[in-house]
Amino acid sequence: MRWSGRSFASAFVVVVSVFVTVVAVRAVGTLSPSAGTVDQTAPAKAAAPAPAAQSDVARGRYLVLSHACGLCHGGDVDPTAKGWLAGSTGPAMEFKIGPPPCGTDPKAAGCFTTRPRNLTPDESTGMGRFSERQLFNALRFGLRPEDTPDVIITGTTPGKGNFPMMPHYLAPPMPWNAWRHMPDADLKAIAAYLKRGLKPVVNKVPDSEGPPDFWAGFITPEFIGEYPAVAFPTENEQQPPAAQRARVLRGRALVIDHDCAACHAGSSPKAKGWLAGITSPTQEFVIGPCFQDEKAPCFHGRPKNLTPDKETGIGRFTDQQIFNALRYGLRPEDTPDIKITSMTPGQGNFPKEPHYLGPFMPWASWRYMPDEDLWSIIAYLRHGVKPVSNTVALSDDTPDHWADAVAKLGKYPAPPFPTVNEVKKK
Repeated sequence: MRWSGRSFASAFVVVVSVFVTVVAVRAVGTLSPSAGTVDQTAPAKAAAPAPAAQSDVARGRYLVLSHACGLCHGGDVDPTAKGWLAGSTGPAMEFKIGPPPCGTDPKAAGCFTTRPRNLTPDESTGMGRFSERQLFNALRFGLRPEDTPDVIITGTTPGKGNFPMMPHYLAPPMPWNAWRHMPDADLKAIAAYLKRGLKPVVNKVPDSEGPPDFWAGFITPEFIGEYPAVAFPTENEQQPPAAQRARVLRGRALVIDHDCAACHAGSSPKAKGWLAGITSPTQEFVIGPCFQDEKAPCFHGRPKNLTPDKETGIGRFTDQQIFNALRYGLRPEDTPDIKITSMTPGQGNFPKEPHYLGPFMPWASWRYMPDEDLWSIIAYLRHGVKPVSNTVALSDDTPDHWADAVAKLGKYPAPPFPTVNEVKKK
């Protein structure tokens, strides 16, 4: 991976390159900070406003923010930022993927260079060339819109149900294999925001590199998981208490479509090591300016064990500590079990000297999710996943525990729509 030089949020965009198995982006609302703790024994509520309760564009904007689209495509987590979703502008925004050590060693050879696209509706260089249905097909099936007809697709077998006989897939840094699990209405809302909620920006991004088969050799359940997702519970999961079941199932869906396992292990809930953290140095992330300057430092990120093991996983922490990690980015091992009512260090129970999660964890995007969604994720990790003993070393840290970089993040809650980069059409 590489350090973009733009902000802390940019460092969230990380790629683990295991070319012989799977290459995936490690990723992946405008609500106020939590006012309190949700009763974990209460029946689950509606997780987020239903698409019908919002315009397609507003719903799509929320999903784009909470799924970290800007971390690859420009603007990080700030819709007011220059270049919001306008695509790569140079090497600092490119990915190097391929067999190890691609993505972890600046000197690696034999890597493919992939470049995040211009997602604005510019007719010549962005998504304005394509229909909303073509964008939907890209998100659901991973099909490159420029190589796929504007048709309704009803199957995933090449040559059947309008699925192309020789499909051209998006390059692996795009986590469509996780997003395909989102409901139709959500994928259509994302397409609506990109087409009708953004101002067009002229920025021609060169095509990404890739193998002659356009990644078709990797589009198998072994590498990208099953679709639809396998039934709950798998051998890695457990039946939760009846009162928690609805919340656990909601959390499971969110964990899958936010691509948590792309970092924390497992291509699907039935895969070995599901969410149990890394087991080898080859699974670490390397970020930092060393990808532009060989003499500059880099940092190693090591995705944690998210299973409820009480010694090596999240079983050591309370639900509130995990919530604080997802909403505020606070390392649970260094943060008291308290309800936080502020985001200013030293105020409202916010630690005076906060220790933040490293820039390998996209909490800056996930903080936009409603409280209930965050509690649902916690419920799944706590009650729906079997504990696995796997000690993962701490990620590298900075002397200020990333505090200076966190201060440069985009606004929270998200700025009102439309910003200077957006448009509200009648």
